[in-house]
Amino acid sequence: MKLQTSVSGGDRLGNRLRQIRESFEKNRSVLVGVPAGTGSYEDGAPIAVIAAVQEFGSADGVVPERSFLRVPLRQNVEDFRAIWRALIPKVVRGELTMHQMMSQIGAKAASVSQEAIAAGIDPANAPSTVARKGSSKPLIDSGALRQSITYIVED
Repeated sequence: MKLQTSVSGGDRLGNRLRQIRESFEKNRSVLVGVPAGTGSYEDGAPIAVIAAVQEFGSADGVVPERSFLRVPLRQNVEDFRAIWRALIPKVVRGELTMHQMMSQIGAKAASVSQEAIAAGIDPANAPSTVARKGSSKPLIDSGALRQSITYIVED
């Protein structure tokens, strides 16, 4: 007795994977942060500028680096990989577009950054800052910076 097999649908799968690759090449990255033009604080300071100073520290060293983007995102890289692994099959099946998948990843990344601020970023505020604002927790004043963190899927 001779066993015969046949495989069908390979062309459809190959075409779908090609479409996904092309879509991925168009939607290459998700940008997470505080975009320029987000707005300003009551004193007129642009929120994006203050975000950059907090993320990297001031050039004169007066404001220490308080990474609310790079560090928390690196700490959660395995979570992002797990999301990718969970969603890419849905893209292959046509249940999600590449843009939708990357939007979900971007939303999670923005949330991770916002949660890091809420939990507290080191180093704590200086005693003079604590006296002025009444809290030792950095980056928590009006909540404007935390609320301004967003993502953009690059097309």
